[in-house]
Amino acid sequence: MNRDYALTLWRADLVRFGLEDRQLQTGKAVIAHHAGWLRRYHGLEHLAFLFQEIEAHADRIKDLPRLTYAAWFHDAIYKSWRKDNEARSAGWAQSALVEMGADAELAWRVHMLILATADHAGGGHDADDALFLDMDCAILGASAEQYDRYVRQVRQEHVWAPGGAFRKGRLAFVSAQLDRPAIFHTEPYRQRFEAQARANLERERAALSR
Repeated sequence: MNRDYALTLWRADLVRFGLEDRQLQTGKAVIAHHAGWLRRYHGLEHLAFLFQEIEAHADRIKDLPRLTYAAWFHDAIYKSWRKDNEARSAGWAQSALVEMGADAELAWRVHMLILATADHAGGGHDADDALFLDMDCAILGASAEQYDRYVRQVRQEHVWAPGGAFRKGRLAFVSAQLDRPAIFHTEPYRQRFEAQARANLERERAALSR
């Protein structure tokens, strides 16, 4: 997905949900962040995947605006060396949505869902949140080839990190996922991705432990 197509989607969502973005300033800023030069995984391709998943599960989603704008904003601020990306993205989402005419409850729910993407472990506050969190980490259950590409992209986003430090951090992440009773919160994603995700993560853990 390129910037022009992303802006077309942003404009369509404004119409669909009755919001306003003067001169598309917020949309252009959000898209520019996703298209940043260091975005190898957390970029427009990942954003496009989320929108495909949201569309595929539209019949299960009760609060479509929440998931749509959580997708737009959840990685809007992403600097791989910082620990507050989710908090900063959530804050931007909440203030921007209010300025765009969203009601306070929607803005707050988007804010809280983005905060939940920090570790994905809690499952959010309801079924819609759980579904979005599963969409966001579906890459863990992708094919081995796609998973390996994702790992390379994450390493490229952490180009500043020494090899040993990156391996230590990555091993902690992988082990935390494998230690969970279930990686995915919802039955559709468990059926579709759980087994493959565990195989991918076990394989990466073995490689990191050598």
